[in-house]
Amino acid sequence: MAEEKLLRQAVWQCYQAEVTDQISVSNLQVTANAGVDVWGRKKPQPALLTVTVSLPQPFSSAAEGDVVDSSTVHYGRLSKSAISSVEKAGPSWLSSMDLAQLIEGAASATASSVSLAACEVDVFYPKGSMLGDGAGLTYSKAYGDNTISRVLYLKNVRVPCIIGVNSHERLMKQPVVASLWIDCLARDQTDEYIKVEQMLIKTIEESSFETLESLATTVVARLMDGFVRSISPGANVRLRVTKPMAVPFADAPAIEIFRAFKP
Repeated sequence: MAEEKLLRQAVWQCYQAEVTDQISVSNLQVTANAGVDVWGRKKPQPALLTVTVSLPQPFSSAAEGDVVDSSTVHYGRLSKSAISSVEKAGPSWLSSMDLAQLIEGAASATASSVSLAACEVDVFYPKGSMLGDGAGLTYSKAYGDNTISRVLYLKNVRVPCIIGVNSHERLMKQPVVASLWIDCLARDQTDEYIKVEQMLIKTIEESSFETLESLATTVVARLMDGFVRSISPGANVRLRVTKPMAVPFADAPAIEIFRAFKP
C-alpha cells in the first residue's frame, strides 16, 4: 500500500475539484469511547459524526431510474455503518484519529460496490471545550493518490479581555469569540484540543490590545511557539476572532488569519 501523503486541507480540497457527486450524513449522534473530555480524561463522551463520500462519476443511473442502485451510496446504510462501527469498537479507548479512520473504513466498506474518489469524516465533541461550542477533528482521504488531511479545531471559544480603541473599551473586559484550526497536525496529537484551548484562553485573557489584528497575530504566534514548533512541527494555524459587542447593528466584526509553519 502506498504511503499516505499529508496535505493542507485547502490543497486536498483543490485536488478533489473534479469530483462530481457527493453523499453525506451530518451530525450522527453517538457515545464514543474516544478522544478526551474537557478535563483531559479518557472517558466515554457524546460525539457528532459527519461522513461525506465523493464519487468520481455522476450517479446517473440512480437519477434516471429514480432508484438507489450501484451508481450511488445508500445514505441510510452509510449512517448505520458509521454508528455500528463505533458500537463495535468496544470498551477500548480510541484516539480521535483512530475513531475517524474506523468510520472511514466502515464508509468505504458500505460503498464497496461504488468506486469512491474520497471520504471525509468529521468527529465533533460538543463537550470537548470548556468555554466554546466544542472541539473536533476532520480527517479526509483521497483513494486515488492516497492523499490525506488532518485538521484539529476549536469552535467558538468565548473569552473576555480588554480589546478596542475607544476609551470606554479600555475600562471593561468584553467577550471575543475565537475559532481555531490546526492543519497538517501530527497523527499522535489529534487529542490535544484541551491543551490548545488552554493556551488560546490564557493568551487572550492576559492581552490588552486595541485591535483584533494584533490580538489574532499574537495568539497564533504563541500557538506556533508553544504547540506547533515543539509538539506538532509542520502544522499550520488558522484563527478567526470576532468581537460581538463592537458593532450594535451587526453580528460582529471579524479577523481571520492563516500562518504556515516555518522551521
